Amino acid sequence: MASEQRDHNGGRDEDEKKDDKRRQSTCTIDQDEKQDSSSTKDTLTNGSEGSSSRPLSSSTLNEKIWTQPKDDKSSEFDLTLKLEEPADLDLAFKLEKSSDSDSSLIQSTVKVEESSELQSQDSTETLSEEALDAQLKDLIIKHEFDQNFPTELLSRARAFTQGTNGARSEAEISAGHEAIKSFREFDELVRNSSPYMEVRSVVDVTDDPSVPVGTFRVFVLGTFFTALGSGISQFFSLRLPSIEISTFVIQLLAMPLGIAMARWIPKDKHVGFRGWTVNLNPGEFTQKEHLLVAMMGNTLTSPYIVSIVQVLKLDLFYGEKVLSSSILWQVLTLVSSQLLGYGCAGLTRRFLIYPPAMIWPRVLPAIALSKALRRDREPSAWGIMTISRNRFFMVAFAAMFVWFWIPNFLFRALSLFNWTTWFSPGSTTLALITGSTCGLGLFNPLPSLDWNIVTSMGDPIVTPLFTLLNFATGMLLSGLLAIPLYFGNFMNGSFLPINSNKIYDNTANIYDVKRILTPDLNLNEEAYFNYAIPYMSTTVLIQMVAHFVVYVAVPLHIFLYFRRDIAAGIRSAWNRKSREDEFDDIHNRLMSAYPEVPHWWYGVVLLISFVIACIAVSAFPTGMPIWGLLVAVGFTLLLQIPIGMLAAISNVEVSTSILAFLIAGFTLEGNVIGNMIFKMYSFLATSQSLNFVGDLKMAHYCKIPPRWAFAAQLYASMLGGFISLGVNHWSLSNIKGICQEGQAERFVCPFTHKFFVNTVLWGAIGPRRLFGSDGPYRATLYFLPLGIVLPLMVYWGARRWPSSWLRHVNTPIFIAGAVAWAPLNISYMQGTVVLALFFNRYVKARYNAWWQKYAYVLTASFSAATGVAALFLFFAFQRWNININWIGNSIAGQGVDQGGFKSANGTVLKCSNMHLQPGESFASGF
Repeated sequence: MASEQRDHNGGRDEDEKKDDKRRQSTCTIDQDEKQDSSSTKDTLTNGSEGSSSRPLSSSTLNEKIWTQPKDDKSSEFDLTLKLEEPADLDLAFKLEKSSDSDSSLIQSTVKVEESSELQSQDSTETLSEEALDAQLKDLIIKHEFDQNFPTELLSRARAFTQGTNGARSEAEISAGHEAIKSFREFDELVRNSSPYMEVRSVVDVTDDPSVPVGTFRVFVLGTFFTALGSGISQFFSLRLPSIEISTFVIQLLAMPLGIAMARWIPKDKHVGFRGWTVNLNPGEFTQKEHLLVAMMGNTLTSPYIVSIVQVLKLDLFYGEKVLSSSILWQVLTLVSSQLLGYGCAGLTRRFLIYPPAMIWPRVLPAIALSKALRRDREPSAWGIMTISRNRFFMVAFAAMFVWFWIPNFLFRALSLFNWTTWFSPGSTTLALITGSTCGLGLFNPLPSLDWNIVTSMGDPIVTPLFTLLNFATGMLLSGLLAIPLYFGNFMNGSFLPINSNKIYDNTANIYDVKRILTPDLNLNEEAYFNYAIPYMSTTVLIQMVAHFVVYVAVPLHIFLYFRRDIAAGIRSAWNRKSREDEFDDIHNRLMSAYPEVPHWWYGVVLLISFVIACIAVSAFPTGMPIWGLLVAVGFTLLLQIPIGMLAAISNVEVSTSILAFLIAGFTLEGNVIGNMIFKMYSFLATSQSLNFVGDLKMAHYCKIPPRWAFAAQLYASMLGGFISLGVNHWSLSNIKGICQEGQAERFVCPFTHKFFVNTVLWGAIGPRRLFGSDGPYRATLYFLPLGIVLPLMVYWGARRWPSSWLRHVNTPIFIAGAVAWAPLNISYMQGTVVLALFFNRYVKARYNAWWQKYAYVLTASFSAATGVAALFLFFAFQRWNININWIGNSIAGQGVDQGGFKSANGTVLKCSNMHLQPGESFASGF
């Protein structure tokens, strides 16, 4: 691992210097924000110094560019892009309207050096047909499955390589040379910035390694916001509605506090303790410090152990007093579960962080927000608006802050805008089809005017358009399939709501799980067979099938499309190949200035977590065997790479919750506590691991030293976990009537109730009784072959017709659309798709420079504003049950859709197609 180490001054050993001489010189891009008033366009210069590849050092920080010797020849080309059409190669540099050309044209001049891949041929040199054909075929293989690579460029290359079997005409040969030139230009873009516009629009390609990162300010602000955010999020997670402090809110609050500390604490004030010296104020509060605080705040996810303690401790649920009263067991379980995900995260860096294709779109808004909060001096974008990012953020934030109060307080009907049901509020059919609460939400052209609702299933700007279209299509088709199944009374579904995530019995009431449990929390089989099977709504059945299918489709899809990348990563790891030798893009080159965290550090964290977990499950009455723990850890290690690659590319993370329950249910049948613990060490560890990986990618983008990122994440995850555990204990002991229906302050614990039902369903009853050969839902497993057939069909079609729409089909995301149902519906998806088409199709194509400068700032400002406004709304009005009583706040709840319509006899009309009379029931299911 020595080849991976760097010191903070950029020094390296002799072996590394020899390696550098064998590599082509690298280049950075001058992004100085100052403009020459006499210049009519932005010129971005790349250069090399000598023949050694090196990151920026402190001696070149003032220039922030590597100068190129006069005798070093580099190709220079101009690209003229039409603003009316999407560019084949959008270099995403600062584009400015040219004063000496037509207003429909924008120009960008780029100087680049030849890449190592194509350097043997000058850009103006004529290649032989054989060499031209070979190079184009190699580049097609390299980029054919990259859904973010320009399709038109691949089509041109294929047209040359597949166009004729005889002699090519001069025009065809010329077209081949043009394709090679375009590939070369794109390859230079890959090396010197990023091939993805989304990354280029917010991530800088310069760095100053001397900028302080792990400062006293970071420790103070990170500790404060981690503790505050964890406490508030945990406390209000038991309440309906719940509130939490998002990462955007933390960024918003941390910025002025960091600036104040930089201004008020004496500069270069040092304090010491036993030989240790800390500089309290090294100068300006930097962007790296700001984002490191945000990374610490992003660990605020509630640890899984608190949910286990809730269902074990309360008499309302299991009323178990041994584990729920053992502080030592809870601490051991907390530490091991938190460390497990983090240890796994670091081992996947070669696959999920270093490759440029692993974009991780969800981290980009945080970077954009951090830049927007710092007053920028960048040139104005041409078109629509010409203000700085900082001012744009302020305007957008204020606008959304004001608007938030309209659908969430003044006119709440606009939030879930179920206006289609107002025409006949007593119609169950209308509510089931178009309703926004109990229905499918179909055929409603304007389902919501609430940003929280619109972004609940994906940010329309951050999430790639192909992702949302695949996801929405899968959700829509599965919703249409639910209609005939429901009204055909499949599995007695017509007696239940069509889109509910609750479990019912054969009287259409909520399933009473306590009727089938013994005092020691095991299944009472006699009571179970005298009661009924757990009935699920129609969309939950479809959701269950989709879960099973997607678990097969994801690994197969990743194998088909990314097997070369995974194999290369495995070979590099086996050969102990350094990151710098494997990845030559600008961000990896700049990050080589910092010492990397060795893999063995993460391995030690993983080993420690496993040892502590073994102690926790074996020294206490958990019923969890050590081999079960090994299976759970193997579950995480096996699935995090395919699921992580899908999330990094598409911004969709496939939940492994059902798969974890399924494995635990078969291996630990009847063991309720063991099932909960298995899920904690499998599903939650996978989810936490990918959350940590996303933060590590943000550190990679922002040139935060890896070892500081390692320390900050580890510290924040432990601190936040202990705060959450303490707040949970206080809440369960001091809030009267907690988790009971009708609790005075609304601490009804909605997620705890759902968690409890799942533990009984999968732990006590078990999947064998539900999905086994004699189970009522065994037919759901018959669809497993679809997880093989669909990816293979799409892959074959994309290879057979490479320029068709099949290239943009992502099978796992398409299937995952069917998982999104219950309790969400199309009402939550439709607005996302409309906004995505507007911003990522229309605006991105027609006003590209505007999109690059403002798009991520817009979504970050909206999200931050809704978070702050929600806090104000809660503490100013909701906390005191203050409401405005008028028709705009009551009309949505007067119909069947939200349970407000009463029949002639005064009873509430349930949202179901068929109804039972008191005392009636349908088949028990046995």
